Amino acid sequence: MKKLYFFLTLSLGCLSTMLAQVTVKGTVVSNADGLPISGAAVTIKGKTTTGTATDFDGNFTLQLKEENGVLVISSLGFASKEVAYNGNQTIAVSLDEATNSLDEVVLIGYGSTKKGDLTSAIGTAANVGTITSRPVSNYKEFLQGNIAGVTVLSSGGDPTSTASIKIRGIGTLNSESPLVVVDGLPYSGPEINPNDIASISVLKDAASAAIYGAQAASGVIVIETKKGKTGKPRLNVNYYTGIKTASNLPTPLTAQQQSEVYNLAADNAGVPRQSAHDAAQNPYGQVNRTNWIDAIFRDATVNNLNVDLSGAGEKYNYYTSFAFRDREGVLEGTSSQNYSLRLKSDFNITDKITVGENIYFSRDEAYGTNTDNPYSGTIINAIYMPSASPTRYEDGSFAGVVPENLSQFAGAYGDVYNPLALLLRPTKESPKTFINANVYFKYDLLDGLAFKSSYSYSYRDNKTKEFYPRVPELGRSNSQNSLLQTNTTQNKWIWDNQLSYNKSFGNHNLNATAIYSAQKTKGDYISLRGTGFSSEEPFNQYMQNAELLNKPSNNPFEEALTSAIGRVMYNYNNKYYISGSIRTDESSRLAVENQSDTFTSVSAGWRISNESFFNIDAINDLKFRASWGEIGNIQSISGYYPFDVPVASSNVVMGENGAYFDNVGSYVQRNANRNLKWETAESLDFGLDASLFNNSLSLTVDYFEKTTKGMIIPGLADINQGISPADVNGGQVKNTGLEVSATYTNTNGALNYSINANATTIKNELENLDGYASIGQDVFYHTDNVRSVLVPYQTQVGGALYTPYLIPQLGIFNTQAEIDAYTKDGNLIQPNARPGDFKFQDTNNDGKIGSEDRKYYDAYQPKVTYNLGANLDYKGFDFNVILQGVAGVKAFNGYKFTTYNGALSGYNLDNRVLDAWSPTNTDTDIPIISTKDDNKNFGTASSWYLEDASYLRIKNVTLGYTFNNKVMDKLSKGSSLRMYVSGENLVTFTKYTGLDPEVGGKGLDIAKYPVAKTFTLGLLLSL
Repeated sequence: MKKLYFFLTLSLGCLSTMLAQVTVKGTVVSNADGLPISGAAVTIKGKTTTGTATDFDGNFTLQLKEENGVLVISSLGFASKEVAYNGNQTIAVSLDEATNSLDEVVLIGYGSTKKGDLTSAIGTAANVGTITSRPVSNYKEFLQGNIAGVTVLSSGGDPTSTASIKIRGIGTLNSESPLVVVDGLPYSGPEINPNDIASISVLKDAASAAIYGAQAASGVIVIETKKGKTGKPRLNVNYYTGIKTASNLPTPLTAQQQSEVYNLAADNAGVPRQSAHDAAQNPYGQVNRTNWIDAIFRDATVNNLNVDLSGAGEKYNYYTSFAFRDREGVLEGTSSQNYSLRLKSDFNITDKITVGENIYFSRDEAYGTNTDNPYSGTIINAIYMPSASPTRYEDGSFAGVVPENLSQFAGAYGDVYNPLALLLRPTKESPKTFINANVYFKYDLLDGLAFKSSYSYSYRDNKTKEFYPRVPELGRSNSQNSLLQTNTTQNKWIWDNQLSYNKSFGNHNLNATAIYSAQKTKGDYISLRGTGFSSEEPFNQYMQNAELLNKPSNNPFEEALTSAIGRVMYNYNNKYYISGSIRTDESSRLAVENQSDTFTSVSAGWRISNESFFNIDAINDLKFRASWGEIGNIQSISGYYPFDVPVASSNVVMGENGAYFDNVGSYVQRNANRNLKWETAESLDFGLDASLFNNSLSLTVDYFEKTTKGMIIPGLADINQGISPADVNGGQVKNTGLEVSATYTNTNGALNYSINANATTIKNELENLDGYASIGQDVFYHTDNVRSVLVPYQTQVGGALYTPYLIPQLGIFNTQAEIDAYTKDGNLIQPNARPGDFKFQDTNNDGKIGSEDRKYYDAYQPKVTYNLGANLDYKGFDFNVILQGVAGVKAFNGYKFTTYNGALSGYNLDNRVLDAWSPTNTDTDIPIISTKDDNKNFGTASSWYLEDASYLRIKNVTLGYTFNNKVMDKLSKGSSLRMYVSGENLVTFTKYTGLDPEVGGKGLDIAKYPVAKTFTLGLLLSL
């Protein structure tokens, strides 16, 4: 019996030895700070195993059959490293920050991959770690000029608005903003706290964005928020305070200058001077009391505090942050306050099951002002308001153009609002509350096969309460007061179920993803206005105290979107790559017969540097790639029910006085179109990625074509029906462009430095307007205007969207002889002209100046956008500078229409009119000042308004110092402290005569809220 037992034991021992595996354990840390790296991929070079990933302490364990081999360790933001192993052993691996950009791990749709393995156009904000090193209030500010092909159009300095982002140009006449994805799920809330951001990728072509389908036709911005790191809990404090100031502001005429200019204008027009500008009759109007630009602008304070606490253990990871932002606007009475809170954690329930949650809460209260309106815009009224008027009278009431006892002179100054009253008089409340909660469950089913289910719920509640008191002062008075209250609510849920397979078979590497996604949005908007409040005290500013309640406006809505997605990514020996995806989207915004459509994409790459025949010492890595894809555009569909006939109702208005009746009338708003289909974005991309000179220089070049097919436009009206036409699929737009970006990184002793630059050129073209082919119309008429007089835009097939369509202005007539010589068949072309008036081009040679003489000019889309940045680090000191600019861009300066024009209502004017043409001042481009505009110098939409808005801006300069570790260890072991000073928007080099060349939108400028200079002092403390 003992012999048998001994035999069995020996046999089992031998079998165990035969089946024994090599156990390799290790820890992966960052070489820069020694902190563990969680989630680092550990694979076996050239073998079939898929490897593993480090835990939250940076530890890993691999059971291997091979006695010898090579481990490949890679992680986001670090250079990959190969480490040989021999038998059972424990190894320590330290990763350097990525120097070869092609080794960087980048975020893609529903996953990540190495940049060197990409076959589509994806841009990364490689320096996202510096987002906390300067006073950035949102990620859009940080992206401006950071990634080639990504254009950030600033909305000015208004604290209530944010910039818009265009990826690879304007592709449609409809809404197109990129989809934002945060931690794997679409996000539709307010700007997230920039301090929470760990990485940003931009999916620029259809092949990369196709996996997000109908929401991604305008590109995708993929954001990953921070996680905790193993070790002791880390407490980080980021605080900065600063001052904002506006520059390049216009100067109104003084009181004396206004009288002199209008007296001259009357003389030039051959009409009597107005008594208001007679010093003897109105001495009040000769005294300079206020510079209204100075009165409404101020130096504004900025305060920002962010505190986050994070950490990780063997089975868990957590990150929580709180942020408070308080920003004054540079215009009086404007401001923005925001609170945000994030709670994020992950838990490893077992070796195969992981669960997590991510909750984000935001509360915002902002007070802005209207600066775009040429009648009631605050800045434009600061020019209009006579400088003789004080801001307030002695009793504290707001001043009018003249006091009541001089009311006989009020008409001479026009219908002007007191601009300070516009800012300070209304009582405004606009709280916005948003909460977004994500949860997920991940289960590793088999080796390389994982299932993940994610659910997101968001709730938005935006309220406004605005009370507008009576305007009693002379100028643009209003005897009626009113209260407006609105409430917008939105509930949205998204449920994604993802099955992913990642496996290597020798030199064959396969990554497959299948997803089913469903989402539903439900919301409501209600608006109510009341007028006639007997008392304007705060206690009486409630709807029940209104004398008259207008009929409420209500707009409930509901939509659903479901999608089935499949994607396969394959590469052979990290040399030949191919990827393809297919997605079916079904949207409730279209009629049943057109709700569903299928969109595909394919891409391929060749890493030529891995070929045996490739042997160029200067090139470390080189890959060519190409992609094609198409995506439906859900955003382009106007409204939620375009296939249905919308019925509206309103109070009946009857009688000579237009009195309201209690009766309510219903009417059809517009026609429906059940044949409306998806607007589709198709893109083609050819690119290369390279790393050169020992990986010190990285280079990316892309040529792209982006075509919007079946563009949705307003249909042709039926004059027999008298209602608005339905939308139709009736146009095609194409963008072609070239993107180049490069980064050079090197060291010289203790000096570390990097230089990065990028440039993008885009050509935009409307290729057809098939929706209007039946009537032979090949132009799209835009309605954007200045005071309904100047309508500058019209798009023609073959031209760019929002093309200025203007009469050429050839200069100024200096003599009557020049006017007399400008004839056609012996007749004067401009019979109403006189010396000092504009000379316009008779483009069609018909002997007169009219709308038929208009020509197309360059649209407000830069021919080139560019960015240049430099970062230096020397013995604790760091210095960063960012230059950002655009070239070949034209803006329509509509500000000049009212502020240089003496033929309107008597408004005060910009003091540049002192340089207006006169017989002794002919070297000017401002026409003669006159109370008549018979030649329509200002009333003609001419090229005079079109100005070069190219600019180069010193976007940011930051100087910082990080205290020595030994010094900080005395405070707390492992702590760090960095202090910095920063200047934002310091200097702008431009020829543009408006407030700011970065007017945004379509390039129509009517004194927008200017971008301010900001000077800040900040600190980043980590304990």
